[in-house]
Order: sequence, then C-alpha cells, then structure tokens
Amino acid sequence: MKLALASIAALAVVAPAFAEGNVELGLGYSHFDADGANLDALTARGTYFFNPHVGVEGEASVGIGDDNVGAAKVELDNSLAAFGVVQMPVAERVDLFARAGYASNDYNVDVPGLGSASGSDDGFAYGVGGKVYLNDRFGVRADVTRYEGDDTDADVIAIGGIMKF
Repeated sequence: MKLALASIAALAVVAPAFAEGNVELGLGYSHFDADGANLDALTARGTYFFNPHVGVEGEASVGIGDDNVGAAKVELDNSLAAFGVVQMPVAERVDLFARAGYASNDYNVDVPGLGSASGSDDGFAYGVGGKVYLNDRFGVRADVTRYEGDDTDADVIAIGGIMKF
C-alpha cells in the first residue's frame, strides 16, 4: 500500500515534467569491470532536467552475465545510483554530459568447496558521455562511469537507447 501511494505521489510530481519535455528515459547494456571481474548488466535510467543544462538522474542495473575470477564465480546482482548531471549541446542533435553521484552495487561470489558470499559496495561515482538524437524524441547514449566503492571499484561502459518526453 505504501508503495502504491508513493507511486501515485511520484506520478503527480513528474507528470508536468513529461509535458514540458524535461524527462529522458533510457534502456541499455552496461559492462562492469569490477576489479578484474567482467560483468554484464541491463540498465534503465531516468533523467529530469531542471533546465537545458542541469538535471538529476536515477539508474538501476540488473546483472545478466557473470565471470570466473580464478576459482570464484562473480555475479552482479544489481546496481542503484543517483547522479547530478550537467550537459552541453555541441551540435543540433548531439549533447555531451558529465555526471557525479552515489552508487550501491550488490555482488555475489561463489567459490566451489568454500561456499558463497554476497555484499554491497557503496561509494562515489562519476562519468562522462554523449547522446546523439536520431529525431526530436529518440536517440542513442553512450557513457563511461567510474564507481569508487568501499571495497571494490568498477569501470562501466554503457550504451543504450533514450527517449525524450
């Protein structure tokens, strides 16, 4: 019930933003290089721009591929992040951006004969990227982001589609 009420309240707040074209939603692929483990993820993003240059972004990723590091199997369960975003148009349909914020990554590690462990790694995250719009609403986005975790750092390369509302 609380989730339903929170969702209704959030829709009431963001509905006017959708009408003004200040919102971007995106879906894509992310590759995490987490201290030598190469992990794949499906990533969804939502960005709200206060003006044409400054905004906030939420990001959620779900692991879709694992990696073996030595005898250990490493998986990304999920990654959640919030960023402040600054962007600048460099051509009619091309924007460059920088972002900085906070992220939490949840990993699972399974070592045969020793068992498995899971944990969360939180910390500062920052990155840069670009967007190319194919028309007024649809585009392609690519970015690189560094996650500075408590115990594990990750370099992430992402590409995906975006839609303006």
